[in-house]
Amino acid sequence: MTPITHGPLPVIDLLDGAFAAIRHRPRTLLSIVAVIVLPFAFLEGYLSRGVLGGAGLGDVFDDPTLIQSASGQGQFGGLIVQLLDLAQIAIVGVPVSRVIGGWLEGKETGVREALWYLVRRGWVVLVACVLNHVAQAIGFILLVFPSLAVMLLFSLTSPVIALEPHHGPVEALSRSWRLVRRRFGSVFAVVALTGIVGYGVSNAVELLPGVVSLIIGTDRAWPLISVAAMLSSLVLMPFTSGAMALLYLDIRFRTEGLDIETRLRNATRETDGRF
Repeated sequence: MTPITHGPLPVIDLLDGAFAAIRHRPRTLLSIVAVIVLPFAFLEGYLSRGVLGGAGLGDVFDDPTLIQSASGQGQFGGLIVQLLDLAQIAIVGVPVSRVIGGWLEGKETGVREALWYLVRRGWVVLVACVLNHVAQAIGFILLVFPSLAVMLLFSLTSPVIALEPHHGPVEALSRSWRLVRRRFGSVFAVVALTGIVGYGVSNAVELLPGVVSLIIGTDRAWPLISVAAMLSSLVLMPFTSGAMALLYLDIRFRTEGLDIETRLRNATRETDGRF
């Protein structure tokens, strides 16, 4: 039995459904995430070498000027790391949503098929991601709240790209906007709760490696930072992407009757198979 219920669910059950999705096909979902986040984790660790100029805390205590000399490189590396984090969230969401959405039709999507779909639709994902964050940046310049609203309104873009393959990047963003407007409160709750879970997991996984790297110096400990980032992503990405995929389906169940449509289509298919 798959975690897809073919009907609307409360917010808490959507989050529980994301964990159920991981338990249902752990190898498939974790393999997809691992293939995508491994290069991102390596880059994040490598770019972290600029923190404190690669020096450890002992070196900084001996020579405080190291902080000033390393500030420019560290800020640039931190900005790139943030951009990489934003990109991988959008990218991972597509194949994970593809796998989960397939269960609605009784289809099992394998790792290779899901990743190949991502490759074919990669340009849509990247363009939509850029447009999304440009819009968020404009909203942030105007006021903080418009940026948050834009983030929420575009939060279903990856599931849209995964499960409505006829949409281009602008259409996918517009489709997400329309869906979220119908259930804005639920979307806010799911995003907030997944963010809280993500914050706790990231701190738990990355705290010790981060402290060790600061003590011995990031120029020597950056592989440890990469491993921590990889482990954090392996735990977080399937859960977050799964929750957003289930939320996308839930909104369509509630507002478009997708559950009824799917049951009728599946019943027709079964009937045709008997004759």
